[in-house]
Amino acid sequence: MKRFILCLSLSACLPLTAYAAGFDCTKAKTDAEKTICNTTSLSDLDEILVLSFNKAAATSADAKALKTAQLNWLKSRDLCATDVDCLTNSYAARLSELINLVANRPDTTKPPPSSTTPQPNEPATDPETTATPTGQTLVGTIASYECGDNCYLTVKDEQGKDHVALCTAPECASWNEVAEMPASFLQKKVQVSLGRAKQYDGAGNEMGEMDAFDSLTLLE
Repeated sequence: MKRFILCLSLSACLPLTAYAAGFDCTKAKTDAEKTICNTTSLSDLDEILVLSFNKAAATSADAKALKTAQLNWLKSRDLCATDVDCLTNSYAARLSELINLVANRPDTTKPPPSSTTPQPNEPATDPETTATPTGQTLVGTIASYECGDNCYLTVKDEQGKDHVALCTAPECASWNEVAEMPASFLQKKVQVSLGRAKQYDGAGNEMGEMDAFDSLTLLE
Protein backbone atom coordinates (compact mmCIF):
# COMPACT_ATOMS: atom_id res chain seq x y z
CA MET A 1 0.00 0.00 0.00
CA LYS A 2 1.31 3.42 -0.85
CA ARG A 3 1.78 5.71 2.11
CA PHE A 4 1.98 9.44 1.81
CA ILE A 5 3.19 12.08 4.26
CA LEU A 6 2.65 15.82 3.82
CA CYS A 7 5.73 18.04 3.88
CA LEU A 8 6.05 20.47 6.76
CA SER A 9 8.80 22.63 5.25
CA LEU A 10 7.51 25.29 2.88
CA SER A 11 10.85 25.54 1.08
CA ALA A 12 11.06 21.76 0.69
CA CYS A 13 7.84 21.18 -1.17
CA LEU A 14 5.56 23.77 -2.67
CA PRO A 15 3.26 22.83 -4.21
CA LEU A 16 2.57 19.98 -1.79
CA THR A 17 2.65 16.57 -3.43
CA ALA A 18 2.51 12.96 -2.32
CA TYR A 19 5.73 10.98 -1.91
CA ALA A 20 6.31 8.31 -4.55
CA ALA A 21 5.87 4.62 -3.76
CA GLY A 22 8.70 3.33 -1.60
CA PHE A 23 8.86 6.31 0.76
CA ASP A 24 10.67 5.15 3.90
CA CYS A 25 8.43 6.01 6.85
CA THR A 26 11.36 5.49 9.25
CA LYS A 27 12.50 8.93 8.07
CA ALA A 28 9.43 10.53 9.65
CA LYS A 29 10.60 13.08 12.23
CA THR A 30 7.67 14.26 14.33
CA ASP A 31 5.55 12.09 16.61
CA ALA A 32 2.55 12.88 14.42
CA GLU A 33 4.35 11.77 11.24
CA LYS A 34 5.49 8.53 12.88
CA THR A 35 1.97 7.84 14.11
CA ILE A 36 0.58 8.45 10.61
CA CYS A 37 3.11 6.02 9.13
CA ASN A 38 2.23 3.36 11.71
CA THR A 39 -1.56 3.72 11.45
CA THR A 40 -3.20 2.47 8.26
CA SER A 41 -6.31 4.63 8.59
CA LEU A 42 -4.21 7.77 9.04
CA SER A 43 -1.97 6.87 6.09
CA ASP A 44 -5.09 6.51 3.96
CA LEU A 45 -6.42 9.86 5.17
CA ASP A 46 -3.08 11.49 4.40
CA GLU A 47 -3.17 10.09 0.86
CA ILE A 48 -6.71 11.40 0.32
CA LEU A 49 -5.78 14.80 1.74
CA VAL A 50 -2.84 15.14 -0.66
CA LEU A 51 -5.15 14.42 -3.60
CA SER A 52 -7.72 16.89 -2.29
CA PHE A 53 -5.12 19.60 -1.72
CA ASN A 54 -3.71 19.18 -5.22
CA LYS A 55 -7.21 19.44 -6.72
CA ALA A 56 -7.92 22.58 -4.68
CA ALA A 57 -4.55 24.11 -5.61
CA ALA A 58 -5.16 23.46 -9.32
CA THR A 59 -8.26 25.68 -9.30
CA SER A 60 -7.50 28.11 -6.48
CA ALA A 61 -7.74 31.83 -7.17
CA ASP A 62 -5.24 32.46 -4.34
CA ALA A 63 -2.67 29.67 -4.27
CA LYS A 64 -0.50 31.52 -1.74
CA ALA A 65 -3.33 31.77 0.79
CA LEU A 66 -4.18 28.10 0.27
CA LYS A 67 -0.57 27.04 0.92
CA THR A 68 -0.38 29.24 4.01
CA ALA A 69 -3.58 27.71 5.36
CA GLN A 70 -2.18 24.23 4.66
CA LEU A 71 1.05 24.95 6.53
CA ASN A 72 -0.90 26.35 9.48
CA TRP A 73 -3.00 23.18 9.50
CA LEU A 74 0.14 21.00 9.41
CA LYS A 75 1.46 22.78 12.50
CA SER A 76 -1.81 22.28 14.36
CA ARG A 77 -1.97 18.64 13.21
CA ASP A 78 1.48 17.95 14.65
CA LEU A 79 0.27 19.14 18.06
CA CYS A 80 -1.79 15.93 18.17
CA ALA A 81 1.49 14.00 18.46
CA THR A 82 0.58 10.30 19.00
CA ASP A 83 -3.14 10.85 19.65
CA VAL A 84 -4.83 8.89 16.83
CA ASP A 85 -8.30 10.30 17.54
CA CYS A 86 -6.95 13.85 17.52
CA LEU A 87 -5.14 13.23 14.23
CA THR A 88 -8.21 11.62 12.69
CA ASN A 89 -10.38 14.59 13.65
CA SER A 90 -7.77 17.01 12.34
CA TYR A 91 -7.68 15.25 8.98
CA ALA A 92 -11.47 15.04 8.78
CA ALA A 93 -11.82 18.78 9.38
CA ARG A 94 -9.17 19.74 6.82
CA LEU A 95 -10.53 17.28 4.25
CA SER A 96 -13.97 18.82 4.62
CA GLU A 97 -12.53 22.27 3.91
CA LEU A 98 -10.53 21.15 0.88
CA ILE A 99 -13.25 18.98 -0.65
CA ASN A 100 -15.80 21.76 -0.30
CA LEU A 101 -13.37 24.18 -1.96
CA VAL A 102 -13.18 21.82 -4.94
CA ALA A 103 -16.92 21.14 -5.01
CA ASN A 104 -17.85 24.83 -4.88
CA ARG A 105 -15.28 26.12 -7.36
CA PRO A 106 -16.73 28.33 -10.13
CA ASP A 107 -17.63 26.57 -13.37
CA THR A 108 -15.18 27.90 -15.96
CA THR A 109 -16.24 25.51 -18.70
CA LYS A 110 -19.21 27.55 -19.94
CA PRO A 111 -18.58 29.79 -22.97
CA PRO A 112 -19.37 33.53 -22.76
CA PRO A 113 -22.81 34.59 -24.01
CA SER A 114 -22.97 35.01 -27.77
CA SER A 115 -23.01 38.61 -29.00
CA THR A 116 -24.22 37.64 -32.47
CA THR A 117 -27.36 39.52 -33.54
CA PRO A 118 -29.70 37.64 -35.91
CA GLN A 119 -29.79 39.18 -39.39
CA PRO A 120 -33.11 40.17 -41.00
CA ASN A 121 -35.13 37.18 -42.21
CA GLU A 122 -32.75 34.93 -40.26
CA PRO A 123 -34.33 33.04 -37.35
CA ALA A 124 -32.84 33.62 -33.93
CA THR A 125 -31.15 30.61 -32.33
CA ASP A 126 -30.79 29.80 -28.67
CA PRO A 127 -27.25 30.10 -27.33
CA GLU A 128 -25.48 26.78 -26.87
CA THR A 129 -25.25 25.60 -23.30
CA THR A 130 -22.73 23.28 -21.67
CA ALA A 131 -24.87 22.49 -18.65
CA THR A 132 -24.95 18.80 -17.83
CA PRO A 133 -28.51 17.51 -18.18
CA THR A 134 -29.80 15.22 -15.50
CA GLY A 135 -30.11 11.64 -16.62
CA GLN A 136 -26.98 11.80 -18.79
CA THR A 137 -24.75 8.74 -18.51
CA LEU A 138 -21.01 8.43 -18.85
CA VAL A 139 -18.54 5.56 -18.86
CA GLY A 140 -15.19 5.78 -17.13
CA THR A 141 -13.05 4.50 -14.27
CA ILE A 142 -13.25 5.30 -10.57
CA ALA A 143 -10.36 7.68 -9.85
CA SER A 144 -11.02 8.50 -6.18
CA TYR A 145 -13.57 8.61 -3.37
CA GLU A 146 -13.14 11.37 -0.79
CA CYS A 147 -15.21 12.32 2.23
CA GLY A 148 -15.51 15.39 4.42
CA ASP A 149 -18.94 16.67 5.44
CA ASN A 150 -20.06 15.04 2.17
CA CYS A 151 -18.64 12.18 0.11
CA TYR A 152 -17.50 12.75 -3.46
CA LEU A 153 -16.74 10.21 -6.19
CA THR A 154 -14.40 11.09 -9.05
CA VAL A 155 -14.90 9.23 -12.34
CA LYS A 156 -12.40 9.71 -15.18
CA ASP A 157 -14.20 9.42 -18.50
CA GLU A 158 -12.84 7.78 -21.65
CA GLN A 159 -11.45 11.14 -22.82
CA GLY A 160 -9.44 11.49 -19.60
CA LYS A 161 -11.62 14.19 -18.01
CA ASP A 162 -12.41 13.96 -14.28
CA HIS A 163 -16.04 14.25 -13.17
CA VAL A 164 -16.50 14.95 -9.43
CA ALA A 165 -19.95 14.46 -7.94
CA LEU A 166 -21.79 13.39 -4.82
CA CYS A 167 -22.43 9.64 -4.88
CA THR A 168 -26.11 9.02 -4.16
CA ALA A 169 -26.33 5.69 -5.99
CA PRO A 170 -27.48 2.74 -3.84
CA GLU A 171 -24.07 1.12 -4.41
CA CYS A 172 -22.46 4.03 -2.54
CA ALA A 173 -24.72 3.84 0.51
CA SER A 174 -22.42 1.57 2.51
CA TRP A 175 -19.37 3.63 1.48
CA ASN A 176 -21.01 6.88 2.54
CA GLU A 177 -21.96 5.39 5.90
CA VAL A 178 -18.34 4.68 6.84
CA ALA A 179 -16.84 7.45 4.64
CA GLU A 180 -14.63 4.94 2.85
CA MET A 181 -14.68 3.02 -0.43
CA PRO A 182 -13.13 -0.47 -0.58
CA ALA A 183 -9.76 -0.17 -2.30
CA SER A 184 -10.74 -2.93 -4.73
CA PHE A 185 -13.12 -0.51 -6.50
CA LEU A 186 -10.35 1.95 -7.44
CA GLN A 187 -9.79 2.02 -11.22
CA LYS A 188 -12.87 -0.15 -11.82
CA LYS A 189 -14.72 0.60 -15.06
CA VAL A 190 -18.22 1.92 -14.38
CA GLN A 191 -21.23 3.51 -16.00
CA VAL A 192 -22.84 6.30 -13.99
CA SER A 193 -25.87 8.51 -14.53
CA LEU A 194 -25.87 12.16 -13.52
CA GLY A 195 -28.46 13.92 -11.43
CA ARG A 196 -28.47 16.62 -8.74
CA ALA A 197 -28.35 16.39 -4.95
CA LYS A 198 -28.00 18.70 -1.96
CA GLN A 199 -24.84 19.16 0.10
CA TYR A 200 -24.88 19.63 3.88
CA ASP A 201 -22.22 20.85 6.29
CA GLY A 202 -21.27 19.06 9.50
CA ALA A 203 -24.07 20.83 11.40
CA GLY A 204 -26.70 19.66 8.92
CA ASN A 205 -27.10 23.03 7.21
CA GLU A 206 -27.90 22.94 3.49
CA MET A 207 -25.02 24.15 1.30
CA GLY A 208 -26.71 24.08 -2.10
CA GLU A 209 -26.91 21.56 -4.90
CA MET A 210 -24.24 19.97 -7.08
CA ASP A 211 -23.92 17.10 -9.55
CA ALA A 212 -24.58 13.63 -8.17
CA PHE A 213 -24.10 10.12 -9.51
CA ASP A 214 -27.54 8.64 -8.86
CA SER A 215 -26.77 5.25 -10.40
CA LEU A 216 -23.55 3.28 -10.72
CA THR A 217 -23.00 0.04 -12.63
CA LEU A 218 -19.76 -1.95 -12.62
CA LEU A 219 -18.74 -2.92 -16.16
CA GLU A 220 -16.02 -5.39 -15.21
